[in-house]
Amino acid sequence: MKTVTATVSDPVGFHLRAAGRIVKLTKTFASEVTIRYNGRMANAKSIMGLASLAAEFGTDVEIEVSGDDEEAAAQRLVHLIAVELAEPETPPGASSV
Repeated sequence: MKTVTATVSDPVGFHLRAAGRIVKLTKTFASEVTIRYNGRMANAKSIMGLASLAAEFGTDVEIEVSGDDEEAAAQRLVHLIAVELAEPETPPGASSV
C-alpha cells in the first residue's frame, strides 16, 4: 500500500468534471484507490463519491493506492490532481499546441 498527498489545483475544486477526469485515469489502473479529504473518503473510481468530497482549490487530499501498479497509479494521480486539473482537458484527437 502506498499513501501520497496532492494539492487540488482545479480552481473550483473537486466538481463533476474534475471527478470524471480522476475516475477516467484511475480506471486505467488495476490498483484500488481511495481519496480522503476533511475526514471523509471516497473510492477514486466513483464519480459521485469523489464529487461528494467537495475538496476545495489549494487543499490537500490523501491518496491511498493498493495493488500491483500502485507506484505508477500514485504518481499519475498526484500529477493529475496537483497539475493537470488546473488546465482544460484536451479532447481526444485534439492537439494541445
